[in-house]
Formats: sequence, structure tokens, C-alpha cells
Amino acid sequence: MPFIRGLNSSFPANKYSQEEIISFSKNIFPKNNSFKRMLKVYENSGVNNRYLVSQLEWYKTKHGWKETNYLFKKNAIDLLKSSIVKTLNDTNIPVHKIGAIIVVNTTGISTPSLDAEIINLFDFRNEIKRVPLFGFGCAGGVLGLNRASEIFKSIKQPILVCNVELCSLTFRPHVFSKENIVSTALFGDAASSYLIDKEGDCEVEDTKDFTWKNSLDLMGWGIEDDGLAVIFDKNIPEFVTNNFRKIVNSFCDKNYTGLILHPGGKKIINAYKKIFNNNKSIRISEQILSEYGNVSSVSVLLVLERAIQKKLYGKYIMGALGPGFSAGLSKITIKDANS
Repeated sequence: MPFIRGLNSSFPANKYSQEEIISFSKNIFPKNNSFKRMLKVYENSGVNNRYLVSQLEWYKTKHGWKETNYLFKKNAIDLLKSSIVKTLNDTNIPVHKIGAIIVVNTTGISTPSLDAEIINLFDFRNEIKRVPLFGFGCAGGVLGLNRASEIFKSIKQPILVCNVELCSLTFRPHVFSKENIVSTALFGDAASSYLIDKEGDCEVEDTKDFTWKNSLDLMGWGIEDDGLAVIFDKNIPEFVTNNFRKIVNSFCDKNYTGLILHPGGKKIINAYKKIFNNNKSIRISEQILSEYGNVSSVSVLLVLERAIQKKLYGKYIMGALGPGFSAGLSKITIKDANS
């Protein structure tokens, strides 16, 4: 069975409270009744703090796609390097023994892809398998894990899995739309890394991918001259409430300790509480949302990292939702290394 080991995360230096973000937003968006009504989005977001790759002053003005994506690539590589160093130190695995590298992201592009950039920063073998994964959005934390677990069963060598999302760089200060304001109220930046190996903190027992047909418009990116424009359908929480539990039930029985779920926002967490009978493990997702905001594919890995740190041993269903509209699910067991 594949195991997760050496799960670590890294964050930009710029930390801001939600109060600072609200003050910033008041200065850039039109001072009208529409925005005053939208202030409730910030106040009810469940977010208290976030980390951003740029200082707030940078976000006040419009930037072109060239500049934005340059900042994405530069900061993504820096954050990944920091996280990978911690993973390698924790696991004590020589890099020449790693058989594959997977990099998951959806908030910027790079060709050569980020995995090639990482290979040039460390002494990986020339023959290492490269698997760049783009476009999974918030589901990428679990879908990346699922792909890594499948590949591990084939190559039977350690696999380095990296996620990096710089959501803040997609903010568009000149666009006064509900989607853009929700983005301003929710999203942050972060990276994570871990190894899939034959032993570790957390066993991956089974995986499931699911994509609902005729749901392409629920979530994604629009492509504009100045970069990526977020697409959110207001019915996502209702969709999750009506459909997610059925997929989880088809994947497993009820014999699990708790849930490791992507904290997409307060309304999504409320939907989780409703369909999973307010399972106490959902509180960890709430904590991660409060401390870091929504960092897309990295978020669910922060939830898992916190559960491991707190030694919350037991069987869990790990789940995340993203564009497609898709769900990634994994059955995992957080193990006590001393037992």
C-alpha cells in the first residue's frame, strides 16, 4: 500500500488579517450601496488571516498577464523549494531514489512545467518521471494524491508530490463583480509537498474520482486579456449539499473516524456539516479556512497536515471538489508510528 510521509507546507512572507483586506477593498472598489452590501461576504467568509505573495499595494492596480504569470512562476518555485527541503529533511530520502515528481497547480502556467524547474534545483536523476497536473482547481489536493498512489503501485519507488497555488495573483482590482469580490474575501497563497512511499504517517487504502456531467459552468477560469478570471456559480453550496454525500456513500461504509475535507468557504463547510451530521472532524477544515483562507488544491493538504500534527489517529475520508465539476476521494488511515 502507498503511504504519505513528510507532508509539509510553505507560505509567503506577507500575512494579512481579514480586517486589513476589508480596509484595502474599501479603497479600491466603488463606494456605493452595492459594495456596502457585499461587505457581508468578507464578514461571513470564515477567514481571519491569509498569506499573499505580494504586498497589498501591488494589488491596487491592474497588471498584465505577462507580469502576473512571471510573479506566479518566480514565487511558485520559491515556495515549492522551501516545502520540498522540509519534506526531504523529514524523510531522509536521498533524491536519487525518488522515481517520479508530480506538481499540481491551477493558478498560473509554466512551460517548461514546474516539475522541470524543480528537477534543476535538486540532484534528481535524469530519468525521473515527470507528471505536471493542471486544472484540477480545489480538487487537486486529492486528485494529485490519487494519481501518485496509482503510479506508486506501478513503479514502486518514492514519488514526490507538490501542490502550489497563488490564488491572489488572479485578483482583478478594476472588475467590480460578485465573483471577484468573493475571490478577494476568500483566497490566499501556499505550497505543500510530501512523498508517497512504502511507509509513512498515513496509509492510502483506496481512491475514487468522480465527475458530474453537465456541470462545466459551476466553477473554473475565464481567460481575459489581463489573465485568469474566476468563475463561481452561486449554486455550488446547494450542489454540494444535494450530491456530495451520495458519492461518499458509494465509496465507503460509515466505519470511519472522520473527514479530511477541502475548506472551500463557510457555505461549503456548512454544507459538509449538514450532510455529515456535524462530524466533529470538520472543525479542522474550519480552522484551516480561518488561518489561511482558501488556497485551492493546497487547502485539503493543510487539513491533513494539521490532523497528523494533532495525532488524530484513525480512518478518514479525504475529499475535495473542483472544476469539472469533480470530486476526489481517498480512504486514508493516520497511523500511530509507536503502535
